[in-house]
Parts: sequence; C-alpha cells; structure tokens
Amino acid sequence: MADPHIQCDLDLLDKLTVILYRTALSASAVILSILAWEVETGTTALVIAAILATTTVHIYDKRFRWLILGSALFAVTWLLAGLWAPLALGAALFSFSALAIKEYFCFQIKPLLLTPLALAGFWFCLVLNQNQISIAFSMTGAILLAVAAFSKWRMPMHYDIGDKTKYQI
Repeated sequence: MADPHIQCDLDLLDKLTVILYRTALSASAVILSILAWEVETGTTALVIAAILATTTVHIYDKRFRWLILGSALFAVTWLLAGLWAPLALGAALFSFSALAIKEYFCFQIKPLLLTPLALAGFWFCLVLNQNQISIAFSMTGAILLAVAAFSKWRMPMHYDIGDKTKYQI
C-alpha cells in the first residue's frame, strides 16, 4: 500500500503493473458474479485473476506481499496439478480477501471488511453443495470487489506506487 501524498515518476512498468492490478481486481468481481453457476471455468478464471493481481499489487511490507502471492501461487499449482479444484478456488478467494482488506486500509470503506466473510461463506456453501446460499455469498463478494475496483480506478496511478524507497525486497 502506498503513500498518496508522495508523487514519484512512474515508468512504463509502474503504469503497466497498476493497470494490470486494477484490471485483475475488476475481473475478479465479474468472475465472482458468475462463479456460482460456472464453477469449473470460473475457478480457472479466478485463479488467473488472483495470480495477476498478486504479482502486480504494490505493498511495502514483503511479509504481507508474499503471503498474498503465496496463496495465489498455491492456487495455480494446485489447479495445474489437477487436484481438488475447490482448494485452488479457496486459495484464490483468500488472495482476494486479503487484497480487499488492503483496499480497506487504502479507502476506509468499512463494507470491504466483509469481503473475507462473503468469500469464505461462498466457498463453504459451494463445497457443501448449498447452491442457493452460495449464490447470495457470490453476489455479495462480487459487489464488494466491484466497489474496491471502482474506487481503485477513480484514483490517480501514482497513489498505487507511493514511495519507491519503502518497498522491501
């Protein structure tokens, strides 16, 4: 998460990563809105969006950055291995839950704190074959991620980057 009061020069890679992160966050909202009906395709799409979002997010603290990225990497690995796909989906949902909390600290939009509950509720209902309830959680999560994405697109790009000297490697 960056400091909005610091405006550094953005190079092409900075701009590209900001656009890719915002696009992945937006895509996650769309994917989540159809995931309850198209689980197999939606899972693959959400895992792709998770790895894209987590590799392009700008977070100063490497521990949090690697926790979020590690979850997405696990999702990709698990999905590619052809093992139990719901676990890959859960890992991708964890990544987006963490990103929603990160965006809460950025925008102070309190409903974003409900995102992990909505995504966890969706996952548990999906695994337990509670389809009608999973749709409600899916829609709630999609709306919350859409709010985060909309807020992200409205702010200047340099807000995402902040002070480049503060990033831990």
